[in-house]
Amino acid sequence: MKKDVTVSTGGGKAASSPSQAISVILIDQDSSRATILKKALNFAHFDIVASLDSCEGLQSIISTSAADLIVIGIDSPDQSTLKQLAVLTKKRPTPVVMFAEKDTPNIIANVVDAGVNAYVVNDIQAERIKAIIDVAVARFHAQRRLLTELESAKNQLQERKIIDRAKGILMQQRSLSESDAFAAIRSMAMDKGISLSVVASNIIDIFSLLNTENHNA
Repeated sequence: MKKDVTVSTGGGKAASSPSQAISVILIDQDSSRATILKKALNFAHFDIVASLDSCEGLQSIISTSAADLIVIGIDSPDQSTLKQLAVLTKKRPTPVVMFAEKDTPNIIANVVDAGVNAYVVNDIQAERIKAIIDVAVARFHAQRRLLTELESAKNQLQERKIIDRAKGILMQQRSLSESDAFAAIRSMAMDKGISLSVVASNIIDIFSLLNTENHNA
């Protein structure tokens, strides 16, 4: 099948629309369903910046178009589509709404794992599409915040472990109390204008290097 790719410059965006900032890439192999989705998106004043008939080439298009949202019309998501979406949402996280004709066992878990934020079966209604998309986008941003907070917590825990290890080295090598060891690390960090974890890493590296040299001597 000849690949259908239509890219818009966004000139037809409704200036007074509350959704004017939301640009959409629409993907649907079925021309009839694609037409229905286009009408529903236009009715809700979303800006369709590209229209595709498959996920092939989606990554390059979403990069050049800087789209805010991906809307997919599909009979039932196949593994190839879900795999491509999973790769894309990891490299360039983007809200995804999928309108499908069929629901099968375990499909919800598969589409969620692929990064789909809303999976709607047999329900393309112009008057409801904005609410569906708004909820999906809100869910996407909530998930991103959660992932960011989780990553931050992991980094803080790792930094804490490094600082504790450095404190232990200073306590052992200089016969310092825990509070004095921490004060020494904090003083070095302030003097050099670097973080506590960087100072702690340097202390660990220096101690490891000295141990290696003493062992080889």
